Amino acid sequence: MSTTIVEAPRKKRRGRRALIVLLVIVLVLVAGFFVGDYFAKKYATDYVRDQVASSLGLPSTTPVTVDLGSGSILLQAATGQINDVNIAINPIVLDGLSGSAKLTAHGVPLNQTSPVKTLDIVVVVPTTTVSTAISQVPSLKSLKPKVSISGKHVAVVGTIYVFGFPQSIGATLTPKVTAGVPGFSIDTASFDGATVTASVLDRYLPGLTTLLESGTSLCIGDRLPKAFTLTSIAVHGQTIVSTFTGNGVELNAAALSQKGTCS
Repeated sequence: MSTTIVEAPRKKRRGRRALIVLLVIVLVLVAGFFVGDYFAKKYATDYVRDQVASSLGLPSTTPVTVDLGSGSILLQAATGQINDVNIAINPIVLDGLSGSAKLTAHGVPLNQTSPVKTLDIVVVVPTTTVSTAISQVPSLKSLKPKVSISGKHVAVVGTIYVFGFPQSIGATLTPKVTAGVPGFSIDTASFDGATVTASVLDRYLPGLTTLLESGTSLCIGDRLPKAFTLTSIAVHGQTIVSTFTGNGVELNAAALSQKGTCS
């Protein structure tokens, strides 16, 4: 009399084999996904680095660090945008001002005709560099100005000659932004050691207050895309920090190749 008792173990073995094959396929697909995601992120990182260097006209030796944040690039790409893009440039030299820059963007579309959600650029410049830039302003050179930083202020002291006699003049300045243009507010002024109004300086050197209030020495707008707007500038410790915004900007060659001005 025959029996079929051996069929159940065979079916179980076939079921286990099918499960193992399925698990292997899943593992291969997962591994392939992560490998593909790794290379996709590497390609995207290199591409962004090259685009930034090209847009800012940076030398090929300039260190540009790109961080595309956490999460899968492939899954983000499937939604049509990259969640986070963080870029650091150190050092960066813009019109003689040497410092560092950080760009932070959120909601960066893959379609270059679509606007980025938010974009901020923070440029940090040592006050020593700014002091040199101010002292080399052509119209101020004759005063042989000495520039120092105190708290949140920039102090400028120079010398003029009245009837052949040297007289010290000075002003304490605070960086400011007016309609996207950097400049200075004159907080205090002095002549021969005495506190005076800013207009008194113009009596001895017409146009001096205009020169002091000019932010030309701080301007880097002509080296950045015109679409980026200066929103704030301030002294922080031994640095001057300038913040630009590019919210809603289209990140393509047409928008990024147009540079701003310092006029």
